[in-house]
Amino acid sequence: MTGGIDVRLPEKIFVSQYPDIYLVKSDFSITITGDVSALKKESMRTGVGKGEEYPTIYMKGFEQLFDAEDDRNDRVAAFCNLFHVNGDKDWEIGYGICPDTGKGCMVITTTKDFLEPDFSVTFQLSDKCVFTKRFVPGDTIKLDVCICHFDELLCGVEERIEYTRSLAWEYTAYIERFGAYVSGSENPVTVVHKGGDCDISWRICQDAKASTFLYDENGAVVANLPPYHVKIDRERKFTLLAYNNACAVQQSVVVYRTLWDKAKAVPTGLPGTDEKGRFKIYQDNGEQYYLYIHPTLYVSDDCVTWETYAENTAAASGYTFYSSTLSEDKFCVCYLDDSKLTYCEMDWNSKTWSGKVIARTALAAYALLSDPGNPRIVLVFQDVMAVYELKGGALMNGQYMNVPADARLVAADVLADGKRSYLAFSCSNNKVYFYDLDDDFRDNIFECLETPDDNLWLVKSNAVYIVLNGYAFEVCDREKFMDVHYFPGFMKRTRPAIGGVDGEEIRGFFWTEEGTESWHYKF
Repeated sequence: MTGGIDVRLPEKIFVSQYPDIYLVKSDFSITITGDVSALKKESMRTGVGKGEEYPTIYMKGFEQLFDAEDDRNDRVAAFCNLFHVNGDKDWEIGYGICPDTGKGCMVITTTKDFLEPDFSVTFQLSDKCVFTKRFVPGDTIKLDVCICHFDELLCGVEERIEYTRSLAWEYTAYIERFGAYVSGSENPVTVVHKGGDCDISWRICQDAKASTFLYDENGAVVANLPPYHVKIDRERKFTLLAYNNACAVQQSVVVYRTLWDKAKAVPTGLPGTDEKGRFKIYQDNGEQYYLYIHPTLYVSDDCVTWETYAENTAAASGYTFYSSTLSEDKFCVCYLDDSKLTYCEMDWNSKTWSGKVIARTALAAYALLSDPGNPRIVLVFQDVMAVYELKGGALMNGQYMNVPADARLVAADVLADGKRSYLAFSCSNNKVYFYDLDDDFRDNIFECLETPDDNLWLVKSNAVYIVLNGYAFEVCDREKFMDVHYFPGFMKRTRPAIGGVDGEEIRGFFWTEEGTESWHYKF
């Protein structure tokens, strides 16, 4: 206390030992008070008095909390702007210039023209602030405080009060290792196969003893010492709280249940995909597997080792989109660019290709080969899907499915299953629309938690499935749609290849930085 005005600061500042890696919430408040016992009169109202000179407090030295390599002025300015005053709009805090030194500092002002001798006002740090200075034993934090012009509001207060305040510092505990670990794994995982289990484990680094609590997604404490063994039968979220003295840190981890399981066998013989194509794995009469990656059709006996089957000599030289499809007697590919559609069809006996060029364009194009006669072509636009018959090199007899007026189309796919044809598309309104084209365009509408990106596959296995990033569900079972599954990650500028296998599982190839991976969606 000096002359009836006091600037109260925390006794300690809690900092992170490794602020570039581990963030710490630093609670920090500044309280300005008056003390009636130090004054001869209870109060005095005089107005501002000296023109523009408002009662002001300058606090210098906060740059010591930030590393010398940082732009300290910007850091301190941001720090000052993170404070808010509790309940009194006549007080302000911010970053300004000290008139004595001409350097930046924290500035607290009031526009009041009357103060009670026992007044109090507090400024609270309103959000996270990371102090980046790395302290060593023996370091101190000293703040210079200069109180000016309060003598005009309170009788008996000196015109100018200056003093230095030393602050102690202490490293907080921080969380170094926190995650889900399966048996035999040294690296944390984000997914566990259906019904599997894992250990939620952590390691705390600290200078002083810290306490820890592990909470589940319901906010219940489930452990205070690692590891915590848990079965993952649904999506689980765990939050770890660690604290020492008055400072706490917390971190959360989500563990997903998945039906995708990584296969040990790595597929060989396939090139990488690009982002212009849509890739499906097809099975022919339960015997061989086929996959088209421009401009080659590949074949495999075991869905692991792949070889070239036929080169598409009719493929378009330039394109913005392409997709393939398979029926009992035909394999075809649709290419699309800014001005035309190229339809390619392969003769199974001679492995030769023929093509038709049609002056039509869209965002995407698919062929449906379920009809015994002419194929059907599906064109995809942002607001509509159109289904045409391909006759004599022209698209005829269009049928249309409009996207809702308040949405745009995000992704689409088609599927031919025997004599039946299906199509599905997802929209920006978080809904997926499924149509049976041979049952008077019967449709089902599913609502997802959030619309994934523009990957969508219609796949036939033991049933017809819609597969999206994060979702896989039977089109006849709305409940399964809400069972969100992990979706394996893949490399940018590629697309996975996905298809039904043996009526028992869905298989996918995913291109990653490490190479090609094979995953199974096991029911």
